[in-house]
Amino acid sequence: MAHVRIRCTGLIVENDAVLLIEYDDNGIHYNLPGGGLEPGETIAEGVAREVWEETAAEVDVGPLALIYEFTPHKQSGDYGIDEQHSLHLIFECALKENAVPRLPDRPDPNQSAVKWIPVAELDEILLIPNMKDQIKQYLENRTSMPLIEDYRLERLAVAGKE
Repeated sequence: MAHVRIRCTGLIVENDAVLLIEYDDNGIHYNLPGGGLEPGETIAEGVAREVWEETAAEVDVGPLALIYEFTPHKQSGDYGIDEQHSLHLIFECALKENAVPRLPDRPDPNQSAVKWIPVAELDEILLIPNMKDQIKQYLENRTSMPLIEDYRLERLAVAGKE
């Protein structure tokens, strides 16, 4: 098992509402669409796949918006201690033309809906992890980080070789 699990997550905002996955597991709570990176895929491919699996909608993956680290040994007490150390890379995404988010044909266990929650109403829901303030701050400032993918960089020129 890897020391740190990489999670690929999409932040999709349209008309001042955030697309969230609703779960009914001892009460209603919400998550951004996302999940673990699979072997052989890039982070951007993982984000697009996870959003598709949880919302049945295709997206264009944009810049890195937020990074969330979950460290079980230092965690807030809101989640189980048996969870694995994970790093959530949260990318701003845009729905592709004609994409309509919906509950997928085979939803995750306890996934009950796909919902647009107005940003102004985020404080009224249980969002796990509880990064409502960070999402609102990101949306106000839109300060993002580009993802630098090695395979897209110009190849290094080695002195003396042509």
